Order: sequence, then C-alpha cells, then structure tokens
Amino acid sequence: MISVHLFREGGGLEHRHDLGLAEAWRGRNGSPLWIDVEDPGEEEARDLADVCGFHPLTVEDCLTPAQPPKVEEFGDYLFLVFRGLRPEEGGDECAVESYKLAAYLGAGTLVTVHKRPVEAVNEVSDQVTRKDLPLERHMDQILHAIVDRMVDRLLPVVDRFEERIEEIEEQVFRDPKPEVLQEVLAHKRAILSIRRLAVPQREMLGRLARRDLPFIDERTSHYFRDVYDHMARIEETTVILTDLATGTMEAYLSIASNRLNEIVKVLTIFSVIWMPLTFIVGVYGMNLKGMPEMEWRWFYPVLLAGMAAIAGGMLLWFKRKRWI
Repeated sequence: MISVHLFREGGGLEHRHDLGLAEAWRGRNGSPLWIDVEDPGEEEARDLADVCGFHPLTVEDCLTPAQPPKVEEFGDYLFLVFRGLRPEEGGDECAVESYKLAAYLGAGTLVTVHKRPVEAVNEVSDQVTRKDLPLERHMDQILHAIVDRMVDRLLPVVDRFEERIEEIEEQVFRDPKPEVLQEVLAHKRAILSIRRLAVPQREMLGRLARRDLPFIDERTSHYFRDVYDHMARIEETTVILTDLATGTMEAYLSIASNRLNEIVKVLTIFSVIWMPLTFIVGVYGMNLKGMPEMEWRWFYPVLLAGMAAIAGGMLLWFKRKRWI
C-alpha cells in the first residue's frame, strides 16, 4: 500500500492512497512530498531505483529484513535505516520483535519504506492529514516525528524488562526453580538484542543532532538531540540490565551450588556413619564357625547397642566439629 502526502503551494495538503509510486513522484511538480510505501513489491522496488533515482543498493537494503541501523549520504538525498521494537504476536508481555523503517530524505521529499504497518508512521500520517502537526513543507520534521515516536515506544519496553528482572531476582532468593534460569537467559538475550539495536542508532541520531548531514534544518537538529538523549538513556539502561541479569544468573547458580553442597554433605555424613556399621554386619554375616561370641545369649542386643553407640558418637563428633 502506498500513502501519498503532497503539500501544495499556499498550504494545501493532498492525501491520497490511489496513486502509484511512479505517478506520485512524477506529479509532485516541485511541491514537498511524503510517500509512505508499505510492503513494497517488485514494481515499487523497481520504481524506487528507476523513477526516484535511488541507488540500487539502498533499494536492496529496504527489502532486507535484518538490515541494521545506518545512514548513508548521497548527492541529493540521505538514506537512513531505523529499527524499532513492538510486542511479539502471541508472546508474553516481555516478548518483542524488531522491525525496520527505511527512509529517503531529500530537498522537499521524504520516502519511507517498511514491510509491515508501523504505528508511528500511521500516527504521524493522521496528524499531518488533520493538520495537528505544523509539518507542512518540512520533510526533516516529519522524519523526526516518526523516529521520535519509534524511540518513545522503546522506553516502556526497556522498563518492562527492568521490572521483570527485578521480580526474577527476588524469586531467585525465595524459590530458585530451574525455570527461573531459563527466563533470565531469555531476557538477557532480548536485552542484548535491544543493545545491538540502540548503539548504532544512537550514533546515527548523534549525527542528525550535530547537523553533520545535509537536509536537516538547524531547528530540527535540536529535536533530534532530544531523541538522541532518549536513545542514550536506553543504551545505558540495557547495560545496567545486562549486568543485573548476569548478577541474577550468578546468584541462582550460587544458591543452587550451595543447596547441592548441603545435599552432598548430608549424604556423605550418612555414608560415613554406615561404613563401620556395614563392616560389623559384614563380619558377623559370614556365619563362620569358631566365633565364640555368636553363642552368647546377649550378643545380639549388645551388638545392636554397640552399633547405635557408634552412630550416635559419630553424630556427636560431627556436631562438635560443626559439620552438621
């Protein structure tokens, strides 16, 4: 689906869904234009290169799902790739998936490309159509509005991870089940994925905020600086959460190791106590002739009493040594 926003001279806005990419691009006549391309097919990919004149390698990056964040400067436009997070379909509250938004920013032109619907793009499109945002004729501000909403949606995701890891940490000390370790590992992998997303995107936003790139107005660069601060906070939080998850894993392993040591200690004590008793039973279990004590009437109760004394004495000795 293609959504076209054409800003006519005199402040008029034309918003259409019935135009193709080539038709919208050729019909702009020098007016500011924002084209949003959702789920591009072969025709749209071909028009991006042949009609719009974008480099074929950038078009290939638009169609590559795993493309990391980056910015490339060409003669008459910038090519940017942003990544965001959204809840994973059918997953729990902390299950998220990454999505990509590619953008071509030029003088009075903005082309955004994405595979699935992006909530931030739809919100900005609705606000521009209703004229709730004073973005007419400023394509860099439209791009900022989209990216700002994408980054703002990262903050609650990171906060949910922080709350859940703190809950897991309390559960580790209360009831360290094996499922807890699996959940910590899953959260740590997700946090590392967010960090890999945040680091290059922070550097890219820093360039936009410093006006190192063309087609970014000085006023818009100040707004990008605010987005940069949010992304820097997200990156710092992911570092803290990674350390917290690692500490939780180490605490779980330490508690599990201590429990195992306690179990092994108890079993060892029982084994040591049974060693002399087993020796005595083995000796008199041979039933050999010539053992005079075997003929004694009180030998059996005395033997049981002796075995009990040996076990009790060993327990007292272990207790005195503070081994139990």
